[in-house]
Amino acid sequence: MSQPAAAAGMSLSQRLLLLGALPAIVVFVALMLFFTSARLDDARAEIAQNSQLLADSLAPALEYPVVAGNTQALEQILAESLKHSQASWIRVTNVSEDVLGFVGNNLQPSAVDTADFVVYHAEVLQEPLEMGSGGSVDWFSGQWGLSSGALRVGRIEVGVDPSLLQARQDDILWSSLSVGIALLLLTLVLVDHFLRNILRPFRDLSGRVGRLIDGDYRRLPVVAKGATQEVAAIHRQLNGLALHLEELKVARDQTLALSETAREKAEQASNAKSEFLVTMGHELKTPLNGVLGMARRIAEEPLSQKQQNDLTTAQQSVRDLLMVISDMLDYARVEDGSLVLDRREFDVKALITNCVSSYRYQAEQQGLSLDLRFIGEWPEQPRVMADAPRLRQILAGLIDNALKLTSDGFINVHADWRAIDAGSAALSCTVTDSGTGLATDQLHAELNSLEQSDAGASRFSSHGGLGLALVQRLVELQGGHIQIDTGSVQGNAFRFELTLNYVGEGSGQNGQSESSGDNTLSQAGR
Repeated sequence: MSQPAAAAGMSLSQRLLLLGALPAIVVFVALMLFFTSARLDDARAEIAQNSQLLADSLAPALEYPVVAGNTQALEQILAESLKHSQASWIRVTNVSEDVLGFVGNNLQPSAVDTADFVVYHAEVLQEPLEMGSGGSVDWFSGQWGLSSGALRVGRIEVGVDPSLLQARQDDILWSSLSVGIALLLLTLVLVDHFLRNILRPFRDLSGRVGRLIDGDYRRLPVVAKGATQEVAAIHRQLNGLALHLEELKVARDQTLALSETAREKAEQASNAKSEFLVTMGHELKTPLNGVLGMARRIAEEPLSQKQQNDLTTAQQSVRDLLMVISDMLDYARVEDGSLVLDRREFDVKALITNCVSSYRYQAEQQGLSLDLRFIGEWPEQPRVMADAPRLRQILAGLIDNALKLTSDGFINVHADWRAIDAGSAALSCTVTDSGTGLATDQLHAELNSLEQSDAGASRFSSHGGLGLALVQRLVELQGGHIQIDTGSVQGNAFRFELTLNYVGEGSGQNGQSESSGDNTLSQAGR
């Protein structure tokens, strides 16, 4: 029992694409995360650094306005600084935390909550000037503003809205994602392009194998361009396989042609043999019937006992020869398929009784008891539709074979009837003898002799002649089968089984008339 085909998985191109793209995707995602994080840190540091730098830069510049209380100058400086910065508001307070100046982007001092902003601050210091001992002032030395005597006069605060950092983060994330997707798509397109070039030779190999399966055995040139050494080697091997398959096809065609020729010759020989057998059979029957007629006329004359015995032997020999010739004619008709069954309605029980009765005298002459038993649920007069002469010929052949093999003892005929349904029944007839038992292989050789050569057929002529082989073919011709039982130490049992079309029961007069008619048919056939 063939196993169900497994579901197909991914194709080779998909596997290679996954194999090539997956590491690139992993590395790409890792790098994107790293550089995006770095850019976010840089943006955060930049905003913090710029805001703190703004506060540190404004602190020295606002020293004078804070000390002098010049709020107008203070607010002008704050407004210009806010305009060129990213801060949301700038506020200046004195040491008492009083607001000296405030500027904001649409914000009022009272509406500002430092908890909602990131605040950067610097101290506004008033530092004394330190003059040198030489009486000259170094105004640009940078040391005068860092003396230990600096006085805190105020504080500057720079407020930055956190949404500014969030906006920068969103811009960075979206730009990174856009660039990343574009690069990823470009990578996949490039990988797919290169994979197509790599897999094209394998697709060519697949198509080549498919053409070989379809019977295209052409040998194609091996193209090394674009193909690896392994693929080129496979192409060369496929060319060798194509050559080998082509040679096998030619050899097969030649063998088939020779077989067809031999079959035709065998059929012609078989037909010639059948025609020869039919012709010779009829040619032999004519003089033998003449001999038999002359023997009957001689039997009417007064003869001595010895002459009467010799004449009886001669008559029986002629009858046996006529029976063999009839079997040969039937043999030829079965072999060439010209034997057609003549199905008619008859009483099968009466036919079996009449057939066995016709052998009762011969059995008594040989000192044998011939017993007939009907077993099963037989109707009184079972009428069936079948070929009555051939059915009688089958049973007669088995009884005749038992008479030839049995010199002392008995011959039993058992007929079994088993109804299958309203229109059919199974008939089983068994002929058992107490004669010389034959080996199983010898019995099978006799039954199969019809399929052997003439020399092989002659091997069983001492036992059953053409009778058993003909019986087997007649049984098979009617859709039945024959069996051999060799369980006993001595004797043989032949059983045939047929399925008959059951018509119903007939009247007693019809059954008697048909019984006599079957007897006439059987004797004429023999």
